[in-house]
Amino acid sequence: MTYESKRRINAFLDIPTGSAGVLYTCPTNRTAVVKEIIVSNVDVSNASANLTIQIVDTSTGNTFNLVSTKPVAENTYLRIDSANIILESGDILKALASAADDLEASAFIEEYPDPMRS
Repeated sequence: MTYESKRRINAFLDIPTGSAGVLYTCPTNRTAVVKEIIVSNVDVSNASANLTIQIVDTSTGNTFNLVSTKPVAENTYLRIDSANIILESGDILKALASAADDLEASAFIEEYPDPMRS
C-alpha cells in the first residue's frame, strides 16, 4: 500500500467580527501542521484591532484560544512562526477581530495522509 506525500497549502481569511471565521479545516483522513500564521492590520485609521485565534478540537467539541485579544497595531502584523500546531481530521482553525475590515490572516500549512484514519 502506498500513501501520498505531504501537501503544502495556504489559507487566507478577512477576519470577521462578532463570531470567529474559519481560516482552515483539516480534511478527512489527514493530519495538518500549521507552520506559520501571519495576521496583518490593513486599516490605516484605527490605532489597533484585537485578535483572537482559536482551535476547535472536534474530537472533544472544545474550543481553545491560541491567541486571546492580542492587539495588532495599524499597518503592522503579528507573526506566529515555527508554530507546528498539529490539527487532526476535522479540527478547525478560527480567527476573530475586534474591528471590521481591519485584520487579514494567512496560514501556511502542511497536510499529511493519516493512514490510521482511513
